[in-house]
Amino acid sequence: MAGLEFEPCDYSVSFQAEKINLLAKEYALLEFLYRNRGKAFSREQLLDQVWPMEYPGERTVDDHVYRLRKKMKPWSGKIQLITMRGLGYSLTIKETPGLSVPSLTDSGLQKQIGQLLDTYLLLGQSQSMLALVNQQELLGVNISPSHQMFLRFVRADLDWFLESDAEDRDKLYWLLMFYYSFYMEPEKSLDYFERTIESGILPFEMDRELKVLNILGLYADNGRVEEDLQRVQEAYRIIEKEQGELDTFKVHIAMSEMHIHLVAGSIPEAKRCSKQIEDMLADAPYLREISAYHGLCGKLQLLQGRRQEAAAAFEYGLEAAEAAHNVPLLARLIMGTLRFLKTTYRDPKLLRTFQTRYDEFERVYKPEAYKQPMEQMIERILGSV
Repeated sequence: MAGLEFEPCDYSVSFQAEKINLLAKEYALLEFLYRNRGKAFSREQLLDQVWPMEYPGERTVDDHVYRLRKKMKPWSGKIQLITMRGLGYSLTIKETPGLSVPSLTDSGLQKQIGQLLDTYLLLGQSQSMLALVNQQELLGVNISPSHQMFLRFVRADLDWFLESDAEDRDKLYWLLMFYYSFYMEPEKSLDYFERTIESGILPFEMDRELKVLNILGLYADNGRVEEDLQRVQEAYRIIEKEQGELDTFKVHIAMSEMHIHLVAGSIPEAKRCSKQIEDMLADAPYLREISAYHGLCGKLQLLQGRRQEAAAAFEYGLEAAEAAHNVPLLARLIMGTLRFLKTTYRDPKLLRTFQTRYDEFERVYKPEAYKQPMEQMIERILGSV
């Protein structure tokens, strides 16, 4: 059975086809009980977990449980918030084995589902992927662990990545992408990337993406522009050798090259890359790429003195990231723009705007609380090689 899907931006929770909207504390209470489903918690324990540093009475817990039960009626019979006499409250999920579903053993259908998910992933439609995952029991399909891990990544389910029993080599790539997206730590990110590549621990496709795509731009962020530009040319040569297999990499490489020229302050070269990227996106208007490109466009327009157009480009990039339902993409746009406004182009008004964006992002996702645990896990994985 598919689990609950939590959306912290609007405090909504989905189960299969049903979605409910909650208040902030209702959301926090349900999320805590769901993460600890099957366990009973007293009112005092729930007050400590959901209302820390606050002093409401025990009646507050009862009121919130009452409202949650009313809102959870669409899930009745499957998910229940029960009272355990003498112990407290507990969330239970009813597992229904049911009859064998023929489509689960149909290899042709399962292959088509995998291809559909790959297409959604390429288009940046993670919400479409999530809708399919939430309906997998009804549709009689299996979702591969790699697709499910990607969805945990785009939803920034950091608790799962730090606490799950999944293989370290499968989690490492996504932990590196989290770290690169959430924190302005170019020196440490580059160190992690280089050590990971040297270790050879990643599966082939992830290792290739890290070497050919993800590491581009990090050298420029560390003051090594010429070395980065050489790596861009090498990446293009690798693409040409593969004779079409890696064509989807081209727009990413072009955007990395544009980023490098922006860091170097080379406006003519950045404009050349911009035209090249626009031509690519006209043929393949993918949400992730549109978001990242408009972030770069905003920086280019600032350097050209076109502040109004820059602000509009930044806003469009943020909207595309939100439409893609990709939290790390949104974080990278916010953090990358903040870094640019602090180090390359001073604009106090835009800086305040993006600082406000970051403060809101921090309130919802609390990235700083995960920084040290993430560093410790990356170091542990790399140290075990």
